[in-house]
Amino acid sequence: MSRLLSNKLRGIWAGIPMSWDNNFLLDEKSYRTNIKRLCQAGVHGIYTTGSSGEFYSLDFDEFRRMVDIQVEVCSSYGIPLQIGCGSESTRKTIQLLEYVAGKSYVGAAQVNLPYWMELTDREVDKFFMDLYAACPDLPLVHYNIPRAKRFLLGPDYQRILDVVPSLIGVKFTFTGRHFDKLQEAIMLTPSLSYFVGEHLLASGMMLGAKG
Repeated sequence: MSRLLSNKLRGIWAGIPMSWDNNFLLDEKSYRTNIKRLCQAGVHGIYTTGSSGEFYSLDFDEFRRMVDIQVEVCSSYGIPLQIGCGSESTRKTIQLLEYVAGKSYVGAAQVNLPYWMELTDREVDKFFMDLYAACPDLPLVHYNIPRAKRFLLGPDYQRILDVVPSLIGVKFTFTGRHFDKLQEAIMLTPSLSYFVGEHLLASGMMLGAKG
């Protein structure tokens, strides 16, 4: 499985919840079982460590183990894989990206903006530029969520694409609140693959969303 391209990033992607045991440690057995169930259900891809994947709860060793399990199971089923590399800082995000970049099976990394303080346009651009400089061959998908304090729109992605060609897609959350903005973003950046939540899948795809 090679790296993902924007035109291959489409369909039903399942975000897998994190599994914990009674000692608050990664429960590898149940985690593997859940991945296998999703693969057997025929989803078009799996992505990890978003909100329900509790990226904020994993230390680096747990993150690496999670990635290794995902690669092992998804590759055995031939299911495309995105790894969420969310964190509260650029430095930590790059640390996660560098580990993921060493896994040839991973199709893309999903990232969020550092979320402690609202970023300016210049800081947003610098964040994506730093990620691209660190791992230029790893495709990026932006987890666009209001919790990051900056919700990016079409003109933002136009600006970012000028300097970060590795950006291939956007998880456009809370679409119901920004439905008109989704349509504008798709029109302004047709090279990106936009994803919406399942409750707006049909209407979002009518506007051009890919999954």
